[in-house]
Amino acid sequence: MPHIQCLWVCLVFLMLLVDFIQPMWLNVCSRPHVITHKKYVERSKVIPYQHRSWWSGWQTKYRTEYYTDEETAYMTVMRPRCCEGYEGSVDNCKPVCSQQCPQHGFCSSPNTCSCNTGYSGLDCHPVCPTECGKNEFCDRPGVCSCLNGYSRTSPSDNCLPVCEEECGHHSFCSEPGQCECEPGYEKLGNGTACHPVYGYEDDSNGNCSPICQKNCGQNSRCVRPGVCECENGYTGDDGGTNCQPVCSTCPENGLCLSPGVCVCKPGYVMRNDLCQPHCENCSDSEHCVAPNQCECLPGFESSGADQECKPKCSKGCTNGFCFAPETCVCSIGYQMGPNQVCEPQCSLNCVHGKCTSPETCTCDPGYRFKDNSHHECDPICDSGCSNGECMAPNICICHGGYQPNSTNPVTSMCQPVCEDCQFGDCVAPNVCECSVGYVNINGVCELQTTTDSHEYSTTTAEFQTSTAEAEIQTPTSEVPHLNCTAGCMCWIEYDGMGTFNTAKCAKICADPQDKPCLNLDNCHCDLSSGQLVCQEDSDADYSGENSRYVCHISPAKRARSEAEVRIPDRTESSAKFMIIVGSCAGMILGVAATIIGTKYYRRSTSRQNFEAEQAIYECDFE
Repeated sequence: MPHIQCLWVCLVFLMLLVDFIQPMWLNVCSRPHVITHKKYVERSKVIPYQHRSWWSGWQTKYRTEYYTDEETAYMTVMRPRCCEGYEGSVDNCKPVCSQQCPQHGFCSSPNTCSCNTGYSGLDCHPVCPTECGKNEFCDRPGVCSCLNGYSRTSPSDNCLPVCEEECGHHSFCSEPGQCECEPGYEKLGNGTACHPVYGYEDDSNGNCSPICQKNCGQNSRCVRPGVCECENGYTGDDGGTNCQPVCSTCPENGLCLSPGVCVCKPGYVMRNDLCQPHCENCSDSEHCVAPNQCECLPGFESSGADQECKPKCSKGCTNGFCFAPETCVCSIGYQMGPNQVCEPQCSLNCVHGKCTSPETCTCDPGYRFKDNSHHECDPICDSGCSNGECMAPNICICHGGYQPNSTNPVTSMCQPVCEDCQFGDCVAPNVCECSVGYVNINGVCELQTTTDSHEYSTTTAEFQTSTAEAEIQTPTSEVPHLNCTAGCMCWIEYDGMGTFNTAKCAKICADPQDKPCLNLDNCHCDLSSGQLVCQEDSDADYSGENSRYVCHISPAKRARSEAEVRIPDRTESSAKFMIIVGSCAGMILGVAATIIGTKYYRRSTSRQNFEAEQAIYECDFE
């Protein structure tokens, strides 16, 4: 972190240094320059000397000596100087212009002149923001002065000509140093006095006034004999009649009342130099388009019997009201959604449903409200989803030990799974209820081996008793007759032509919220046809229009009720089974007798041999 702060400080210092140095060296260029200088170099030289030795005598030898010598060197350096087209010191290089710049100009770059502030043009003349008046010129920037021979008495007056000698009576200074007679007067001969001409007369003030035979009209005056002219600020016909005031610009719906004075027409008022219509009873959402005529503002429209201007929302404001142009405000219980539509709000989240109105949920198709809940929806499975969990509409997930009995999710039901239940009905996972004539031995249904008439009669009686008890205990929601296939998993509608091609399983009513559904309490069994006859309404007298249903999917296999068919079969099967069992028992007894005889024979033989040996031994001993 300290390194980063140091880097920032150095960067800021470098920027300030560049800003400081750049103006000082502006328009400065570097050029090479050769200079001489003295430098010292190390040199060496060989010096002879005499040396004497005992063997050779005197000899000349040489030695090297080193010394420092001075020599001239050349060096090229870059020296700053003003760039081409500039002159002066390197601290202040100024551009050079071959021709002299105007008085109010300066040489801004080589051979280029620029004007000072307030001056313009090749000659750098002063500039005035507004055009100077008559007999005036722009003397300096923004200042107009009178021409020579003209002067003004105050800064706001016009420049008038100046005559050194005062002009006489009935004359005026028309140009510098020149007097001129007033209209109706003239000079006689070479005189300077002004005398009245023909067609004039002296008025009460002693002035010579022109005479017009016809009286000039309103806002008109007689300017010379027989000639009328409109007063200053008025204009009219060539004869000086119908003189009307002149205004430079009057706004729309305005009138020129007098020279330079505009007034608005009746029904209009002056606002911000504009004549705007005046209305007395316009509302805040209206504007006045004509005297006492109101019109709705943009974004508003008139509606209702009173034609009141109300805000307009082009897309409408369902479940709300238009508060301002294109701005909706939602009603209580609604909130503006992402699509700029007022959507109902529910304080509790609608599970598998939609909030269709404030605090009101509506279940999605295939769902119904959970018990004692108005915001949670559970899926509906038409088959009921016994022994399973209904996870989505007509999607039933079976519990462990159960499996669907059909690939059709609408009619499929969860049935228990047993590993071996060939001669019985699987009533629960791995629980097999054996059919009549079979008994459960180690979890497998096997044929019953003993039977007699007493057992037959007892079994038949027990079966009839259980059947009667089952009929008594049948709930009201099941069909009250066995030959109508009670517990059918799919009823479809039937007419005289047969079943409908597009018929679907009728939904059996589970609770009042399942409607429309088939209520088995309003049905009875047609014994002759085996069909289920149901009334469409809730009356139980069967007097209304009836609908017929047939069982499309039979109930899951269970304890068989056809005892009268099964018992004879069981007797015949038992006789055959007894023969087989007797044969097997005889064979087993024969094998057992053979094994026992063999063992007895061997034991007797061994005892006889032992007794013989014992006798021989005794004899030898004696």
